[in-house]
Amino acid sequence: MRHASRLLGLILLALILCPLHAADRQNDEQGFVATLRLGPSPDVHYLDAAGKPLDYAAFAQQLGQGRNYSSTIDSKANAAMLRLRPPGTSTGAGRFSFGRGSAFPPFELPSLQGDTQHSSDLRGRYTLVSFFFADCAPCIAEVPVLNAFAHANGDMGFVAITYEDAATARQFVADRGLKWPVLHDGQALVDTLGVSIYPTLMLIDPSGRVAGSAVGMTMREGQDKQLADLTGWVQQWKKASQHP
Repeated sequence: MRHASRLLGLILLALILCPLHAADRQNDEQGFVATLRLGPSPDVHYLDAAGKPLDYAAFAQQLGQGRNYSSTIDSKANAAMLRLRPPGTSTGAGRFSFGRGSAFPPFELPSLQGDTQHSSDLRGRYTLVSFFFADCAPCIAEVPVLNAFAHANGDMGFVAITYEDAATARQFVADRGLKWPVLHDGQALVDTLGVSIYPTLMLIDPSGRVAGSAVGMTMREGQDKQLADLTGWVQQWKKASQHP
């Protein structure tokens, strides 16, 4: 009888402590999210080093073991995405891992026009995003094709993003003739996506999800053939995103 009473006491204690632990975890997450300085009802997503979703408890456990992370935020949309870096690293991120249907990370980045572009500004239409850097030979070679594609597809949005600073990006535009809107200082977004091969192109659908991507793509010789390749890819990505 005494054993049964003791067992019942342990069960009751466990039932009491479980909600307390859950409340502690919730308070801990609320405190952590508060440091991101988002507005009311924040939308925060956590990813492991491979780009797979985590809950906050698993993310916090990894932080407690000394792991670093990259983070990118859109304060206009009260959204953030945090991705753990591979073990033993304090910069960079894991491999590119955003496939069709993945939510494109929230961001707010300065543009060469002097304003700030938010990821939420891209909603409502398909947007082609090009990741580049100034000394990337394939990035330089694709500029005429990107310009021609944008000229032929005025119903779409276009944005080129670099991790480099404004002066470097501005010189690239002046030297290479890129006519797309350009965002700079995008290292956090590059890390969160895991972009490490250039150029990388991503098509974002009207809801803010990835419709398709080409990492380190190779196009045929000749601008007309390259434009045909890019046009074909975008058409395929649109079709696939509309019929999952």
